[in-house]
Amino acid sequence: MTAPVDGRREVPRLFWIALVACVVYVLMAAGVGNLLSAVVDGENHPIADWLAGTWIPVGIMIVAGVFFARRSGWWSDIWREPAVAVGRPRRWWWLAAPVLSLVSTVILYSLVPWSEASVGIIVVVLIGALGVGVGEELFFRGILVTALRAHHSEFVVLIVSSVMFGLAHVVGFVIAGLPLGLVLFQVAFLSMDGALFYAARRATGKLWVPMLLHGLNDAALFLQTAGRNHEGAEPPATTGVIEIILIALSVAIAISVARETLRSRRERHTTTGGGETDGPATRGMSG
Repeated sequence: MTAPVDGRREVPRLFWIALVACVVYVLMAAGVGNLLSAVVDGENHPIADWLAGTWIPVGIMIVAGVFFARRSGWWSDIWREPAVAVGRPRRWWWLAAPVLSLVSTVILYSLVPWSEASVGIIVVVLIGALGVGVGEELFFRGILVTALRAHHSEFVVLIVSSVMFGLAHVVGFVIAGLPLGLVLFQVAFLSMDGALFYAARRATGKLWVPMLLHGLNDAALFLQTAGRNHEGAEPPATTGVIEIILIALSVAIAISVARETLRSRRERHTTTGGGETDGPATRGMSG
């Protein structure tokens, strides 16, 4: 884990290092972002709100995340991995996660009140939301997943990275003054989203896929309320059906990963003759 990388020693792939990175991202994006938004009176100046409250803090953290990925020696593992949709055993059905997420996002765009939104707000929201997608996926599905994989099973990687993704939004919910019950619901829902973004990464083997899906979905959600007097169009029944399917799919993915972990544990036990109980595949099941 500390082999030289371009003359430098690789940064140890430890959970606490990734945790610190994610915490800094959240504090910067949510904390500093909200402060900058207040400075520019974001409620009355939406374009300035996005530029100051999202573009600046998220942009800084993307640069910091890319710098860390390059200097740490984690670069390749952060951005790519073998795609399970074409691997052995082939789990092509995992592709349903990115496909259905994209379909759901397209439906959301059909509900956007385009006539009520200025070109300026559309541009800043699209770029800003895509930046959020890149930033959050870089830190949670990139840096965090890579660190967890060094010492834990894939099941632990899925659960911890997804739950941490959900918890990362608590700061924003608290600042917004949401009640505890709604906060818990949102955390659970976002944790499910985290599992689906994880599935999109593993199904395709590319981190840019969940980045793009995440950013486009966020942009659609924000643009639905781009018009000041717009209360949001009633979503078609298809959206509800897709959401139910995605919930079921996230459960199926968790089961699939649990089976994968058990299979890896059995193979490791067989290979070592039962004499070795340490390592990612075994520690993860008890962690």
